[in-house]
Parts: sequence; structure tokens; C-alpha cells
Amino acid sequence: MQKILVLQHEREDPKGYLGELLEARGIAHDVVEIEKMALPDPSLYTAIIALGGSQHVYAEQAYPYLVQEKAWLRTIVAREIPYLGICLGAQLLADVLGGQVRQHIMTEIGFFDVQLTSSGQQDPLFAGLPGCQKVFHWHEDTFDLPPGARLLATSTNTENQAFRHGRCAYGLQYHIELDHDTLNTWLYHPSMKESMIAILGISAYQKIEEEREIHFSIYQQHTKMLFENFLRICNLIH
Repeated sequence: MQKILVLQHEREDPKGYLGELLEARGIAHDVVEIEKMALPDPSLYTAIIALGGSQHVYAEQAYPYLVQEKAWLRTIVAREIPYLGICLGAQLLADVLGGQVRQHIMTEIGFFDVQLTSSGQQDPLFAGLPGCQKVFHWHEDTFDLPPGARLLATSTNTENQAFRHGRCAYGLQYHIELDHDTLNTWLYHPSMKESMIAILGISAYQKIEEEREIHFSIYQQHTKMLFENFLRICNLIH
């Protein structure tokens, strides 16, 4: 049976909307909580999705389990198992492929558009998208494009927003997994709300609340298009 593996790095960043899309398509999937569970044999899975988290790729002493995950990810790439890395998942992919991950000069939080490059416009992952993608950011790190990778999406604030290495290893610096419950957690869980306001200020925080009503529908439309394209790349749907 074909099955997807979802790597969850933090309780506050679950599979969310991607889980809804998998369930709607009847696609079996397992979730592994990286901090608590052992990584399984990747050959048992048709594809891997790696979600985000607040961990820093370069802080292996603080997060020793990332050492094992990086070694495991090298196996994924070598075997050409389709991989979709989201935020931290993208940074991990960039790191194991030789791209430096480092602290950004800013913390990006909120709804943004990323622009597809010429390679992105031709890549099957972005088929049907209108030259850009509505995304949600919450990251304070960025990465250099790994050697041999193709840049697929970019923005004014962060040059490297999406890339592909080889045939089917993708990294997205942004979040596509948000459903209403997850966004509620990010906006209203006391510690996360406090962190967001400390970074942005109260007016910018309130602007995200307002923009949610404007952007969330198109955000999920774009996510659905991209994610179903990934499932097609994996030959899980047609």
C-alpha cells in the first residue's frame, strides 16, 4: 500500500490542512513526532513531508535529534524518495545539500505573496498557479541555495523561498499547512501571541488578524493546488 510519512517537529505545527487534503483523497499516512519517536525505514513510504518548527538547524547541541534526522534525510535524497520540506523542513534539506542556514536579518510573519521564478513557472509543483503563491510566513532563519538546486520562488524580503534538488526533493521556506485551528493556535495561544506581538508590535499583529479574512481562502486554494501537484509527482493521484 502506498503511504506518506509526515514528520512533525512541534506540537503547535501539525499536519493541519495537508492532513485534510490527504484524508479527502483517501491517502494513507503516518505521523512521526521527531522529538519523541524513532525515524522509520524510509523505503516503506511513497513520499515524505517535513513540517516546520521553532528549532534552528544549526543548533544541533540544543536539538541533538536533528543530527539523526539530517543523516536520514541524506538517505531520502540519495534514494530519490519524493520530499516536501516546509519551513524547518526546507532548511533541513538545504543544510544536508550544502546550503548554509543562518539567522535572517528579519523575522517574517504573516501573509505574503512569493513570486515564481522562470524555473518555478515551468516546474510541475506549481502547475496552475498564477505566477505567484499566497503563503504564510513565520521564520527567523534563511538559507543559501544548495549547489545544483533550482530556485523556484522568491520575494523581496527573502531571496530563496522555494527550491528543487534533483527530480523530486522540494523545499518551501513558507507554511502551506495552516488550517483555521492551527492559525488560531499561532495567533491566540498566550505564549505564541506574546512572541508575535513582541516581534511585530500590536498594530502589525492586528493587521494579520484583519488580513486573515481577506487572504485565507486564496491561501488555501493555492496550497491545495501545490499539494495536489506534489501528490501527482508522487503518482499518488492523477
